[in-house]
Amino acid sequence: MKTVKRLLSYMKYDKGKFVIGFTLLITAVITDLYAPIVAQQLIDDVITPSAASGQLLTDLLVRLLGLYALLIGVTALLRYLSFLILTKTANKIIKIIRDQAYRHLQKLPIRYFDNLPAGKVVSQITNDTEVLRQQFYVVTISNVMLNVIYVIGTYIAITRLHVGLGLSLLVLLPLMYIWHKYYSKYAGRFSRKERELNSDINGKINESVQGMSIIQAFQQEEKVSEEFNTINQAWFEVERKYVLLDSAAQFTLGGLLRHVTLMFVMLFFGSQYLDGILGISIGTLYVFGDYVTRLYDPIQGIIQQMSFVQQAIAAGERVFTLVDTPAEEDASGKLDLTVGKVEFDQVSFGYKEETKVLKDISFTANSGETVALVGHTGSGKSSIMNLLFRFYDPDQGEIRIDGQNTKLASRKSVRQGMGIVLQDPFLFTGTIESNITLENPTITKEMAHSALEKVGGDQMLLHFEKGLDELVVEKGSTLSSGQRQLISFARALAYNPKILILDEATSSIDTETEEIIQHAMDVLKEGRTTFIIAHRLSTIQHADQILVLDNGEIVERGNHQELLLLDGKYAEMYRMQKKSIAEAM
Repeated sequence: MKTVKRLLSYMKYDKGKFVIGFTLLITAVITDLYAPIVAQQLIDDVITPSAASGQLLTDLLVRLLGLYALLIGVTALLRYLSFLILTKTANKIIKIIRDQAYRHLQKLPIRYFDNLPAGKVVSQITNDTEVLRQQFYVVTISNVMLNVIYVIGTYIAITRLHVGLGLSLLVLLPLMYIWHKYYSKYAGRFSRKERELNSDINGKINESVQGMSIIQAFQQEEKVSEEFNTINQAWFEVERKYVLLDSAAQFTLGGLLRHVTLMFVMLFFGSQYLDGILGISIGTLYVFGDYVTRLYDPIQGIIQQMSFVQQAIAAGERVFTLVDTPAEEDASGKLDLTVGKVEFDQVSFGYKEETKVLKDISFTANSGETVALVGHTGSGKSSIMNLLFRFYDPDQGEIRIDGQNTKLASRKSVRQGMGIVLQDPFLFTGTIESNITLENPTITKEMAHSALEKVGGDQMLLHFEKGLDELVVEKGSTLSSGQRQLISFARALAYNPKILILDEATSSIDTETEEIIQHAMDVLKEGRTTFIIAHRLSTIQHADQILVLDNGEIVERGNHQELLLLDGKYAEMYRMQKKSIAEAM
């Protein structure tokens, strides 16, 4: 019920439309329930009259038929308008929920995504909210409420015709309540499991699509298909049980209630007829039969829609699990970044509390200096950059930029003066220009072109008919790695950061492009504090400071020549790489 109340609370965003929609629904029920009364008059006063002139009967017939047709037409129109209004309102609410979920997603810590497949997050914001739209705000709000109003209205109408019969039919209500409690218990369990498995399926498909080249290259098609089939089979088993429960609810219980009710009405009036006290007209008898059918139909509808409600509740729980995930706490201070001096002071950090990936890291990068981080995989190079960007905060120690503790400044202000170039740059769907500017209104098209030209990317544009307006698909998959790298460099240059991070920026491109970028790096680094993470030691020989990391600790530091003279880990790595290059040639 907590989830239902929370979902209903979103109606406040368009309360007026809901009131209009419900008013139209209630009016539609009234006009629809009045139609059998007109039919009763038609039967009693026209079809089976005791005495009346032909002209009077004809006039009455025309009036009653006209009124009957009008009621049917008005009912249809009112139901159409109410459905239209409520559906539009449902769409607005889902837009609000999706906006809230997506905005909240941006505030979640990077840790949240570390062990969560992207497909599951996508499922929560798209699939689960779509279930809410269809099964709750359209089906429940519109259809269930309509059926509830019909049941209440029909009971009132039957009671007005015959108080005893109307009151006796109230026995259906406790039966419905008992069944609802039983059904909700099991249907809710199945719905939650079904939504969870749907999310797992989305996650698996997303992972497979992202890694299809690896799957095919290593002939893993059969293995991943088996993994997918395991999840899919689990979903199938849950759905099978759900269908059995749903079928019992919709057809067994619904049919039983209908036949028992009709049998009760026939016994009621049959016994009165045998006792000679029936005292009602054929038209009234018709109305009773019509109302009993109208009573059954909405009850059957409510039973059928219980499964939709349970699915919506399960989907709502998943959406609210995301929305209720605590956002990353952030400081309110503003970092005054002027020269870009960076200090790490006895910093320790671990992605998991029991395992430290950085241990007592201390160094200073002065304004305009180039600091290179080298070390084997897992030594902690990328973790230092993650802390610098405040994707994570250190467990111990301080990180200062221009003398200010970064933990005391908002993440936005810390990142505002930084730029990054990744080994595998991420490009968004759009154009080359939009991937350089990231839609920043302060960066003009001319500035984007100038930035690309400075990093040597102007020659790249000659290959594209539309130049900067050339379309880029998701992740830039139609571009070469060198082209993606150049766009990423131009992006960093256009934003003119004080602090620049080059994460293995030249380790995955061809020699010719590397020469272009190496020249661009010299331009890009000028006047900026630059951090370079590279496996190719040839790219960092001119760095002001080289930090050699091993198992989360700085084991050596100095410039290229100093470290060669030290003849330690760096010198060993340098000799090995030099030997590998010589052998390759």
